[in-house]
Amino acid sequence: DAFRLASMGACDYFNIKLSKSGGINNALKIVAVAEAAGIKCQVGCMSESRFALTALMHLVLASDIIVHYDMDSSLMLDKDPVTGGIEYKGAGHWILGESPGIGAGFDEAFLESMERVSIS
Repeated sequence: DAFRLASMGACDYFNIKLSKSGGINNALKIVAVAEAAGIKCQVGCMSESRFALTALMHLVLASDIIVHYDMDSSLMLDKDPVTGGIEYKGAGHWILGESPGIGAGFDEAFLESMERVSIS
């Protein structure tokens, strides 16, 4: 879709959401099309935790063409199941740590408290 829209000159911006684009690899392909076509990007989220938002922040930092950010979904969660990852500092400011890999994990105690369902 990104290539088709860019080829048609149909848009000024792409709005990239990791969960809608199929993950960071596909999002990087969209960014590459946008960079080649000179189309600016914004990133957004739906109902992701800080785990996905940490991956999204890595995407943001990988390209200068991403100029707008909507990364507030984790602030609406009752409980934060993530350890590490980005930290919200208020007033729209996020801090990304220097841990290796994505830099985020899941709180084991939180996961243990979840209901288990088996599908066979």
